[in-house]
Amino acid sequence: MRKLSVPYISAFILTPLIIISLLWLLLIHSQQTDGIQVSLKAKKYYQEVMRSRAEEKNVALLSAFDFEDSFITAATSKVLLKGSSVYCHYFDKNRRSIPDSSRQISMFTETIARCPKPENSDSRFISLSYSFRKSPQLVPIPVQKRQFFETKHDLTVCVELELEPNWLEITAFIEYHQNLNIKFFHFTTIDLDAYTRRILDDYIRLGVVKLTSLRSFRNLTTVTDDYKTIQRTNCLLQARSDSKLVTFLRINERVVDIPFFLQNLRGDGVTETRVVTKTLEMDSTLKRYKNETETRDILGSFSYKRHVQFRKVTDPKNIQSMDQISEDFVYKKASIFTPSIPESVTSSVLSRVKHNYDTRPIYCDEFDIEVLSWCPVNVYHCQFRDEKSKQIILEKREEARKVRYKQETIRW
Repeated sequence: MRKLSVPYISAFILTPLIIISLLWLLLIHSQQTDGIQVSLKAKKYYQEVMRSRAEEKNVALLSAFDFEDSFITAATSKVLLKGSSVYCHYFDKNRRSIPDSSRQISMFTETIARCPKPENSDSRFISLSYSFRKSPQLVPIPVQKRQFFETKHDLTVCVELELEPNWLEITAFIEYHQNLNIKFFHFTTIDLDAYTRRILDDYIRLGVVKLTSLRSFRNLTTVTDDYKTIQRTNCLLQARSDSKLVTFLRINERVVDIPFFLQNLRGDGVTETRVVTKTLEMDSTLKRYKNETETRDILGSFSYKRHVQFRKVTDPKNIQSMDQISEDFVYKKASIFTPSIPESVTSSVLSRVKHNYDTRPIYCDEFDIEVLSWCPVNVYHCQFRDEKSKQIILEKREEARKVRYKQETIRW
């Protein structure tokens, strides 16, 4: 029998191993290719889903008005590209979608959409989206009718947007101008805190303030131009056909009591005029109300910069662009002087502040002991004056509970 050499034996053993290795590599490559294809399909499907959701997403609106034209004018809560494509969806008085009424439009400005009114239907609610399809995410807002609308106000003051307006500054601003017979103000706020909101809610109750609240969804340090555009656009639409004239003031501005300019605000047929304003220098303010003396001292520390500026007052229908909202400064000296604030204004500020913020805790000793014996003390949300008072009240409460228990036992 012929004896095999070593090279033959090695080739005989290694050949099957090489073939098996090649087959294994082919199998792995095939699995990787299939995995990549599946991953690409999943990614494509995810992108389609996200695109679909983005298209169905509601364009948040601040307000919508039906003026004396064939359009419904809506103000958005975010700045969009002028001329970008959006879709108007109309709803009846029961918020049911009006069939075959959706329309594609282009944004009229960065923050205004003009939707054509549907024929043969009374649209009471409206919404905007990026897609023609109906989506559950669409949130309609009411359309305010301004056709043949009675003008309620001679002048609306649009207060320029501030990040963290102070409650005392708001009160001083409103009460000062109410003393000049300027009676209506429109505020726009971002992430307003509850303590400041309390004073604005009181003015809303009195019919003095219209408030639009915005949320930033991030920590803002300055007011961006986008927010200023949103605030100005919304205020102009709110004032149109509701107020004869409109102007814009910062919260640290005060209209100067000059009869010639103030008479023009109430003159018949006036469509454009100006007012003289001064700027306050507010070095300090109060975070919370403590007492009347401290509040009066802070109000007395407000001082004016020695220069004046002119603010344009015009019919809101005449403003077609944000560039028309201007202020012309006439500088004099840079010094500061203390003004003589009328006592009537200071008294009005203190009265309104005390009405909203002059509160005190309810003490437990103000309750009748019989009342306290019925429930735990914490149910009444009362406070003890000190530890000694707490001990006395709890002992009396326990005695009252024992007496009440004996009386109920005898009755049964």
